[in-house]
Amino acid sequence: MQQTKQETKAWAADLLCLLVAGIWGSGFIASQMAIDAHMSAALIMALRFALAAVVMLAVCLPKLKRLRLRDIKMGGLAGVLLFGAFYTQIVGQQHTTVSHCAFLTATNVVMVPFIVWAVSRKRPSAKTFVLTATTLLGIGVLSITPGSFSLSFNYGDAMTLLCALLFALHITTLGWATRGADVMLINLVQLATAAVISAVVFLLTDAGAAAAADLQHGLPAVIYLGLFSTCLCYFLQTLAQKHTTPAQAGVLLSTEGLFGSLFSVVLGLETLTTNLVIGGIIIMASILLMELLPSKE
Repeated sequence: MQQTKQETKAWAADLLCLLVAGIWGSGFIASQMAIDAHMSAALIMALRFALAAVVMLAVCLPKLKRLRLRDIKMGGLAGVLLFGAFYTQIVGQQHTTVSHCAFLTATNVVMVPFIVWAVSRKRPSAKTFVLTATTLLGIGVLSITPGSFSLSFNYGDAMTLLCALLFALHITTLGWATRGADVMLINLVQLATAAVISAVVFLLTDAGAAAAADLQHGLPAVIYLGLFSTCLCYFLQTLAQKHTTPAQAGVLLSTEGLFGSLFSVVLGLETLTTNLVIGGIIIMASILLMELLPSKE
């Protein structure tokens, strides 16, 4: 009976991760709308995390007395990584396509085992090394300019890969942070930390950019990012990671790349090219096989 309950919780956690991935996929479209409205990365970050943190604070008020020092430390570390991941993602998306950004962000799943290796000395399986290589192959195909064999890997793509690394660190950190913790309090601390850092970065580097932003068109997108892609999704992710492993969560969450690219093509934001299809298939196949293939010790 106990094992059945655990299996049910694990399946529910997996479904939550897929739901989060779908919402995050739509978040690429919302981010593009905000970018097209001339909103800077710092402004988008400050607004989305401030909104998410305020909503989460209102929900968590009755629980604040149970906030522990460990929750603040672990949630704070997760918040720093969360800020870095999203900031580099938005900067990257400003200089590349939605599909490139979505698929490259998804490569965080092949990075998680190597981070666990660095921290716990648990060497990844041979499967991980092989699928990491195929993922890199997919990135190479994705970077080929349509109609030629020249590569178009640019600054935006590089920033998005940095974003993927930070997301991998964030997923691994959450796996440890949620052990024996209240997921709502962890989520509150990480969102509040990201909100404070975003506000400081905006005020120090980009305060004058707000005047040039078209808030009428960009603000609804940022509200969606704050309420759904941030507040709701990170609560669901933090909840799900109490009942699944960082590697499993990473695989399921990485399908945001597939969702983001599909939304982008369906909504007409970009055309469907051969290298986008082939590169995307190689990356997604590598990511899914990372979980589905058994590992040989």
